[in-house]
Amino acid sequence: VADTPPAADSSYYNGSQDASATTYSQETSALGSAPAADQWNDPASQYQSTAATDPWNQGVTNTAYSSSYGQDSWDNAPPAQSGGQEEGWDDDWDDDGASTGSSTATTPTSPTTRSMSSDAGKAAGTMRKSLNRFSMFVKSGGEAYILGTTKSAGSTKNRVSVTESQEGITWGPNPAPYTVSVADPKKDSKLKGLKSFITYQLTPDNSNKTVSRRYKHFDWLYERLIEKFTTIAVPPLPEKQVTGRYEENFVEGRRQQLQLWVNRMSRHPVVSQSEVFQFFLHSTDKEWKDGKRRAEKDPLVGGAFFHTVDTPQSRLETGRIETNMEHFNKFQKSMDDGVKNLLAVAAENTKKHMGGFKREYQRVGEAFFRLGTTFDMDKRQSSKPLTNAIRKTGAAYSKIGIMFEEQPQHDLNPLMLKVDEYKGILSTFPDILHAMKGTMTKVRDCQRMVEEGKMSGDELEEVRDRSDVITYTTLAEIQNFHEMRVLDFKEIVQHYLKEQIEFYSKIKTTLEDSLKDYENI
Repeated sequence: VADTPPAADSSYYNGSQDASATTYSQETSALGSAPAADQWNDPASQYQSTAATDPWNQGVTNTAYSSSYGQDSWDNAPPAQSGGQEEGWDDDWDDDGASTGSSTATTPTSPTTRSMSSDAGKAAGTMRKSLNRFSMFVKSGGEAYILGTTKSAGSTKNRVSVTESQEGITWGPNPAPYTVSVADPKKDSKLKGLKSFITYQLTPDNSNKTVSRRYKHFDWLYERLIEKFTTIAVPPLPEKQVTGRYEENFVEGRRQQLQLWVNRMSRHPVVSQSEVFQFFLHSTDKEWKDGKRRAEKDPLVGGAFFHTVDTPQSRLETGRIETNMEHFNKFQKSMDDGVKNLLAVAAENTKKHMGGFKREYQRVGEAFFRLGTTFDMDKRQSSKPLTNAIRKTGAAYSKIGIMFEEQPQHDLNPLMLKVDEYKGILSTFPDILHAMKGTMTKVRDCQRMVEEGKMSGDELEEVRDRSDVITYTTLAEIQNFHEMRVLDFKEIVQHYLKEQIEFYSKIKTTLEDSLKDYENI
C-alpha cells in the first residue's frame, strides 16, 4: 500500500498500521496470485486473488449466496423417510471429483462478487429492491434484512451477542470452549469396494465421542457456514485431489489442514456454538440424513441470521466506520502481500535446504574425506590420528548436509502450513468488506429517499438500526481476526525460532565433536 492509512479509532480497530510488506514476484512463486487492488480507493481495480470486484461500479454473479430461505426451521422441518440410513447415510456424496466449496490450499478462491448498488422506489414509504439481481449483497439477504423484509421465525433461540468494551467491539464470550481432534485417517469403501474414500475420526473433548467424517462432509459444512454467516471469515478447505489421494503423505497432509480448519471453527465464539457445526461434530450415521435436511432448510441464514444478533444500543457514526473499514482494508491487503511473500521465501528456502544446502555441505564433506584418503597413503603410525580426524570432519559435514535436508519438516513446513491458512482467511475479507460497503450504500439510498419524501424518518431510523447490526457483526469479526492473529503468529514464529535454535545447536555440537578429534594429534 503506497499511501498512509487513515487514523483508526482504537475502540474499533487495534491492529498495526504498517503497510510495508513486500510483494513477491509471480514469476518466481507459485504460492499465490497477484495482490489485490484497493477496493475502497480505486474503483477500476479488482481483487485479483479473490475475484472480488469494487462494490460501487461492477456486478457479477455470486453463486455462494444463491440459496433461498426456507420456512422450515431446524425443529419443524419434515423428517426424512426412514430406511437405509445405516448403509447410505452419505450417499449424497459419491463423487469425489467435484466440489463447490473447497479451494486450493495455496491459492484459496472466494466467490465472485458484484456491486451492491441499489435503486430507490418511487412510492413514499416503500423501497424497490436493487435491479442488480446478482448482487452479492442482495443474494446474501443483506439488503432484504436492512429493508425489513426477511423473516425472523425461530430467531429467539441460539442468540448471538456483540459487546463493546475498552478492547473494542467483540463477539460475546464463548460460553463453553472446547477442542476437536481430527485423527486416524483410513481408507474405507462401499458398494463392495467399487467406491473408495478416506475417513477422518473427529473427537470433541466436551463429549469424547468419536464420529467418522469424509471430506465431502467437511465440504457440505463449509457450504452451510458461508451461506449462514456472511460477515464471518470462514476459510476455504484444502483442495481436492484426484490422483494420489490415497498416498500416505497426501492423506496426512490433508489431515493436518483439516485439523487447522476445525481448530479455527471451534475457536470461533459464534461458529463453534452454531447448530450446524454442533450437528457436524456430534451426529451419528443414523442422525445424519434428517439433520442434514434440517440444516439445509435453516431459515436463519444470510441476512436472516442478523435477526439472532443482540448488539449495543449506541448508534454507530458513519464517518468513523468508513475510516476504520478503509484502514482494515489496507491492512488486509498489506498482510495478504506479506503472507504470500513469506510463503514464497519459505518455499524457496525449503528447496534450498533439500537441494543446494545439502549438496554444498556434502561437497565440503567429500573434499575433506578425499583429502583424508590421500593422507592414508602415508602408513606411518604418527600420521593416522590426523588422517582419521580429517575423515571424521568429512563425515561431519556430510551429516550436516542430511540435517539440512530433513530440517524443513521441523520448522519451515509447519510455518508454511499455518501461514497458508491465513492466506485462506484473508481471501474471505473482500466479500465481507463488500457486504459492509453495500450496507452503507443502502443507508445513503434511504437518506436520499427521506429527502425526496419517499420514506419517513421513522422508517429511516429502523433501517439504521438494522444496518448497525450488520456493522457491529463486521467489526466484531475484524476484532476477533486480530485477536487470533496475535496469538497465532506469536506461536508460529516462536515454534520456528525454537526449531532453528535446536537445529543450529545440533550443527554446533557436530562441529565441536569433530574439533575434539584434533586435540591429541
